[in-house]
Amino acid sequence: MKRVVMLLMLTGLAACGVNGEPVKPDVGMSTTVGVNSRGGSYTDTSINIHFPAN
Repeated sequence: MKRVVMLLMLTGLAACGVNGEPVKPDVGMSTTVGVNSRGGSYTDTSINIHFPAN
């Protein structure tokens, strides 16, 4: 639990600009829908969030 709290605090400090100018995170999303001859239909969704270090 302590590790999670420390990680959230560190992320919050980095995002608010304690080290300099604040940077916006990059957010990306991808969704794939397909049909398989054996299993029928399927979907795949991924969401990526990247906080630049500098």
